[in-house]
Amino acid sequence: MILDLVKVREDPGQGELAIKRNGRTVGEIKMQRIPAPGNWKVRFGDKELVIGETTRGTTDMIAAFQIETAGISSGFCYQVHTGSLFNKYDIYELRYMSLSYNLYPVGPADCKALPIFYGNWQIASIESLDQTSKDIFRDAQILAEDEKAAYVALILFCYIRSNPQPLVSVTNKKLLGKIDRSFPDRIKI
Repeated sequence: MILDLVKVREDPGQGELAIKRNGRTVGEIKMQRIPAPGNWKVRFGDKELVIGETTRGTTDMIAAFQIETAGISSGFCYQVHTGSLFNKYDIYELRYMSLSYNLYPVGPADCKALPIFYGNWQIASIESLDQTSKDIFRDAQILAEDEKAAYVALILFCYIRSNPQPLVSVTNKKLLGKIDRSFPDRIKI
């Protein structure tokens, strides 16, 4: 599944991206407050999610956001500092519907492709994230195995765009080894 995220409008305090599949609009992402972080509403398929800041969570969670589906808490998205004393790095974790997903900013320093994993299996990728731009409504593309993986990627997309810190590329060899280099070609078929 390939989803294109295209800027529709941007006004002071709010913005909107269209979620397109094969050129047809299949959903939308709206942000209610700028500068980030703020509250995001994602409508895709038959679901609507609300993603916003929360003070709940553990001390390991940095900049935690809560996810609500139909007004009920369905998960958290947060940043975690991890690694060893001399090899520290950040990962982005999503706990959604009792499952755990991770996004690792690995690869080239520009972080143009951000792989998303369920365990050791790559399920999605957020492409063309230009971290040098301050425009949180810039276009992007999501490659996902299926609709569930697309939801996960959309949530992480909103979280990363709300994070005022630029992504720092991880060069950890173990994490680099997890990347499925054939993933984009497998999805684009």
